Amino acid sequence: MNSHSESVLLTQDLTHSYTDNDTAPIINQLNLEVKQGEAVALIGRSGSGKSTLLNILSGLEPIQKGQVSVLGQALVDMNDKARTLLRRKHIGFIYQSFNLIPTLTVADNVTLPLALANVSKAERQRQLEPILDAVGLLSRSADYPDRLSGGEQQRIAIARALIHKPDVILADEPTGNLDATSGRHILSLLQSLISEQQGTLLLVTHSLEVAKMADRIYAMKVGQLNSLDTSQLDGSSAW
Repeated sequence: MNSHSESVLLTQDLTHSYTDNDTAPIINQLNLEVKQGEAVALIGRSGSGKSTLLNILSGLEPIQKGQVSVLGQALVDMNDKARTLLRRKHIGFIYQSFNLIPTLTVADNVTLPLALANVSKAERQRQLEPILDAVGLLSRSADYPDRLSGGEQQRIAIARALIHKPDVILADEPTGNLDATSGRHILSLLQSLISEQQGTLLLVTHSLEVAKMADRIYAMKVGQLNSLDTSQLDGSSAW
């Protein structure tokens, strides 16, 4: 994983429908390649298939037609256990709705990926402090999610997604529930942490301003991707 020419995410003629007789599938012969160290944004309206694509890439949604490989591994060749292990070890997922567990403290939410990987409690604690410090919430480790603001919860969600230093970060509308100031802070934080870890980011959003953080932007319409020229975009626009 040292070469920037290495393909991390790859789809070939990927097609996905939610009904058997769907004449307009939500994903239609979609081809996408994301290389190591890249940040790629997918922009599109709600219901355009962006989140479905993320779920397929993470192995949460089955592949109906086409090929998908993650870190050179074809998902169709993997069983449920193998896909689960791939997610736990190599993928960090950031959700719009944060998806924090309300009965766990900040510390236990953030270190959950390490706990699932059977990392010792001492080692989890060792890795916790730098990532909490990076998101500016070291003093909140014993608090529960309901004591945090929306922006703070999203920062915790990012810390959880990145603590195990995943190769791939999939972010689904990571600023969707935040005000503009918090959103910009989250994006800046995400950029710096991913750059530090040399991770690969695939971000879905409806906001052009958010998408502009990426190296490449694609518009998702009628199940396919169209490359956008960032120099011609109005950052205030939304899809």
